[in-house]
Amino acid sequence: MKIAISSDNHLDVNQVDPAQALAAQAKWLLEQQVGAYFFLGDLFNNFQKTRAYFTALQARVGSQIMIRYLAGNHDQLTGVTAAQLEQRLAPEYFHQAFWDVPGTDWRIIGNNGWYDYSFSNLAVSPAAVAQWKKVYWIDGSITQAESDPVRMARVMVQVKAQLQAAQAAGKRVIFVTHFVPAEALVPPLPAHLTTPRQQRFGQMFNAMLGSQHLGALLLQTPQVKRVVSGHLHGEFAPQTLGAATYYNPAVGVRRRPGEWQRTTFMEQWAYRTLVWNLR
Repeated sequence: MKIAISSDNHLDVNQVDPAQALAAQAKWLLEQQVGAYFFLGDLFNNFQKTRAYFTALQARVGSQIMIRYLAGNHDQLTGVTAAQLEQRLAPEYFHQAFWDVPGTDWRIIGNNGWYDYSFSNLAVSPAAVAQWKKVYWIDGSITQAESDPVRMARVMVQVKAQLQAAQAAGKRVIFVTHFVPAEALVPPLPAHLTTPRQQRFGQMFNAMLGSQHLGALLLQTPQVKRVVSGHLHGEFAPQTLGAATYYNPAVGVRRRPGEWQRTTFMEQWAYRTLVWNLR
């Protein structure tokens, strides 16, 4: 079974025509003879547009390819609440779901993920981080009735249960999520952040990346062999931590220096998309 995985396409931010992207992606996936395509979040700044896109993509490729997607923070900015995202909102929506790859012992487990500030030295002051987020961070507009650490604690319960079920079933696991799943994947703060204000901003940025607690859980679960995430943009080499290798197939934002390695959106998307033949 051949699968493909992508993340962070940001069609609206990259000013890509959705109809053209959908047709081109469907054509490419069919030509590659992919059996399943997983998208790990951040397609639009509106969940309803993201859901409609993948419903249309599934219809376009038909029964030849299974389409599944997660919601990144950008998808959650409008058109959905955090509580609604815990429901099965569409057949293609892959949060709190798994898929056993036919003819193999592989299980792909999906969870949107979240963050709890634990990649930052400001984690000891969660109220201050939350207040900064409301004022300066795009995620401040996301509708959720709980704090970020509480939301991430719920993610941990979900993922732990999924991993335990996979272990009981004798499965090798590919875990897919949007947010950064291990502290070792977080790049060092840029050297040009020299003033206390700049360094504080950098620490606030790190606070919104993911959770070191999820990383510890994955590290303690030897059945997890591959982990794929997005959220961070750029070209990152795969890293092996414990029994698992970690990958990032984020397309990124064209206007930001260093995020694109190719000229056009489809060239960048094809270059960054992971394609694996699972046996």
